[in-house]
Amino acid sequence: EPDYYYSDYIQALKDAAIEVGLIANHNKFNVDEFKALRKSAKKQGIFLLPGVELSVNDGSNGIHTLVVFGEEWLANGNNYINQFLNVAFEGKTPDQYENENGRSSLGLLETIKKLEGYNKDFFLVFAHVEEKSGLWNELDGGRLQELGKSDLFCRRALAFQKVRTHDVPDRKCRVKVKNWIREAYPAEVEGSDPKSIDQIGKGEKCFLKIGDFTFEAVKYALLDHYHRLASQPPKHKHSHIQSLSFDGGILD
Repeated sequence: EPDYYYSDYIQALKDAAIEVGLIANHNKFNVDEFKALRKSAKKQGIFLLPGVELSVNDGSNGIHTLVVFGEEWLANGNNYINQFLNVAFEGKTPDQYENENGRSSLGLLETIKKLEGYNKDFFLVFAHVEEKSGLWNELDGGRLQELGKSDLFCRRALAFQKVRTHDVPDRKCRVKVKNWIREAYPAEVEGSDPKSIDQIGKGEKCFLKIGDFTFEAVKYALLDHYHRLASQPPKHKHSHIQSLSFDGGILD
């Protein structure tokens, strides 16, 4: 129902106990839709980040890459996200690329360079890495090794989504990819990836330990994923401090 779309969407997030979400269409960003969803979400204590699921021009089928943008990309009424998309799909019309089969004009490292050229913060999450258009599926071991040595990749690639294969001799798996990219191996995250409102919350879950509803807090949690990312929330069996606040003075 168009009149209830935003409220129904946010209610579905709340019913699924999702408190942090990334709004990302394929090769497309609707700033008005995002702002309306974020406004409704804030009233329910839900934090939404702006993003794009970008079909990067690499591999046989392109690589589906979630670009997560910091607040400054939309600050002061500006929309640098769509400005970037115009660059990434130079020479193409929205009808040609605003779908999951559209592919950008830039390779993976070129994409990161272009994004860094805006001097605004962002990070990458590689979607469904083992499936078609996933990073692991599209690139061979040699290319993955090269990425592991790239400062651009190490700085910006903060998560792999939907890692399922752990140690299998005849196919790409966690053990092999960790060996290929070593210290560059990022966090492993999940995501409901809904195609309709009734699919929101379906699939595996992951939990981030964050101190605030900000882009910076989410980014920090993924960087420190050994301590701040879990498949289940930790259970405290002892007395503990839930929160601290300061009124006035140097710590205000």
